[in-house]
Amino acid sequence: MKVVIVGAGIGGTAAALALIKHGVDVTVLEQASAFGEVGAGVQMSPNANRVIDALGRLDAVMDVAMHPEAAVATSWNTGEHLRVIPYGEHVLRRWGYPYVHLYRPDLIAALSDGLPPGVARMGAKVVRVREEAGRAGAELADGDVVWGDVLVGADGIHSIVQQHLHGDKPARFTGNMAWRGLCPGDLAREMEIPVVSGLCWGPGSHFVNYYVGRRGQKALYNNWVGVVPYDGSAIESWRAEGRKEDALRDFEGWYPRIRNLIQAAPKVMKWALHDRDPLPFWSRGRVTLLGDACHPMLPFMAQGAAQGIEDGYVLARCLTADADPEEALQRYQRNRMERTAWVQEGSRRNERVFHLSDPDEVAARNARLAEEVKTNPDGVSADQSKLFSHDVVNGDLAA
Repeated sequence: MKVVIVGAGIGGTAAALALIKHGVDVTVLEQASAFGEVGAGVQMSPNANRVIDALGRLDAVMDVAMHPEAAVATSWNTGEHLRVIPYGEHVLRRWGYPYVHLYRPDLIAALSDGLPPGVARMGAKVVRVREEAGRAGAELADGDVVWGDVLVGADGIHSIVQQHLHGDKPARFTGNMAWRGLCPGDLAREMEIPVVSGLCWGPGSHFVNYYVGRRGQKALYNNWVGVVPYDGSAIESWRAEGRKEDALRDFEGWYPRIRNLIQAAPKVMKWALHDRDPLPFWSRGRVTLLGDACHPMLPFMAQGAAQGIEDGYVLARCLTADADPEEALQRYQRNRMERTAWVQEGSRRNERVFHLSDPDEVAARNARLAEEVKTNPDGVSADQSKLFSHDVVNGDLAA
């Protein structure tokens, strides 16, 4: 079997590794001239690291990963701890794999270095999907068509393959924009910022920060993301640069550590947050979707990359378990659509919880968190346990 994957991001590269592991011939088409990701942070939870281990790339990923000691939620104006969830050895013992933070370029390098030579075709911009009896292909800007038994769209929220299947239906703007930046690690350590997954909840906004880019025992950066309401004028792009003074204004009155992190970043970027309602289908004929191409989600469960990695492994298992590629793709979507829709909805729900502004609602939320800590000392919610324990490597596939 020959599979053509459009897109060499985290999900597409992980899918290629999974397919190769299962004996499938793979070609990855990537419009960029080289592997790489825009510099930012990404969180890899145990469910994703289980897959990365099965792909043989866990050691390479752990070599550049930061291991947070805990997830700490704080109040926006005082820095008071609202919830502390132990990570580190606790997560490793409970789920068998760690929770880590990574610099996105490091993660994609750790994955792509595992691809055999010739699998990835760089500088290959796909402009159209072609379908014929018994095969599907990607037409490139230069007129070449790369054919396979199956075509997989792992080409992100603006997916050409998704448009082929569903027409031109723009993603939903959420009314939120994310400021993001990288504070140099030395400066963050001078501020005595701990090695934790930091989450600060404020009225209508929230702020996340964590260390990434490990070299030796130290991190190159403290990655931060601040989500605020927005009027929709920011484009959906990782590469749109903003003004630091605007970011500082959006976090006026927040406790000093937050503003110090923003101030210390050499530049700030802005990113309009979009997602989609769950699609009615991912697969038609010999064409299917993966990752953000079919389930773009808000970052409020830190699962976007992890879910794409899970997709790739399930896709590989289905394609090697079923002789008929079209039935295999239908089985793939049956095994993935419910879980990813649940994560999409959970991410939307977390947005509401994080951004409460009514004083009574904030007080009720904080009291509920305090009670949860008393009754469940490790602080792990049922939803988080459902995320982390999911095993696409060893679990049974639905028919």
